[in-house]
Amino acid sequence: MWMCCLRSMTLFAFIVLLLSSGAQGNCTNLVVREVNGTLTKAYVPDDTCYAALPEGTATSHHGCLSSGLETITVAGPSTLRSFSAGARELRQASAVFVDWLNRKRGGLTVGARRLGMNLAWVDDARSRYQISNATARALRLNNVHFGVAGYSSRLTSYAALQAKADQMVMISAGASRDSIYHDNSYMFGFLPGVDDKKNDFYRSIVSIATHVDDAWDLSSSPDERPCGRMGCRSTLRFAEISNSCRDHLNEVRTQYFGEIHPCVKVSSKASDRELRPILRRLQANNI
Repeated sequence: MWMCCLRSMTLFAFIVLLLSSGAQGNCTNLVVREVNGTLTKAYVPDDTCYAALPEGTATSHHGCLSSGLETITVAGPSTLRSFSAGARELRQASAVFVDWLNRKRGGLTVGARRLGMNLAWVDDARSRYQISNATARALRLNNVHFGVAGYSSRLTSYAALQAKADQMVMISAGASRDSIYHDNSYMFGFLPGVDDKKNDFYRSIVSIATHVDDAWDLSSSPDERPCGRMGCRSTLRFAEISNSCRDHLNEVRTQYFGEIHPCVKVSSKASDRELRPILRRLQANNI
């Protein structure tokens, strides 16, 4: 799969090279922070065009070009030091393709031009707080023609916003969340979207839970009911309370479970005394 994507990326890179070689926008950094338990995103001007990263942040390069070749430089964030099987697989597949393109084919021939490919990565530490600056640093390297996103939809969602701020075309072969590509003309992907599949999943689960609840008399003994005294749909809703603390409710989840406020974190070791005020909060919010 990676090889197919990378071949398409190479052809696309040539188009970008012709139309927007070296084009970059004003330097603006996406800063992601957690303030009072809430994740915030803000664009901050960077007059130095130097995206700050922790000291010793790893970088990696790959490309063995023959002399006389023009170069398509592809750069972006990747998880270099923290273990990420997906990120490693994507880098390794990219390196294999670049070696094949540069060494076996002697580069990409388009008309009278021959182009090789060079890769560059900056470590995103598998962190949403570091990936935007890692992306900015990678995209601002000399002679970068377009960006390539790392692995996972979660991290790519931030890399895509930084690519848009830098006005740099970015390709993703490791992210399938539809929202990454919405309203972002600089972002392109090769994987099919998963949002519709997730929506179908939630519809199916809620439908089954509702069917089970309807089939059982809720006044019967809790031991006789599959989901206990609360019923299956209410149990699902309670699970969504925990999910809302770490995940964004999408439209379908909100449709079936309603807006869940406030976020409630419940320890698995919480005592009855600790649970009572939490339950009162939930009741006060009609949950």
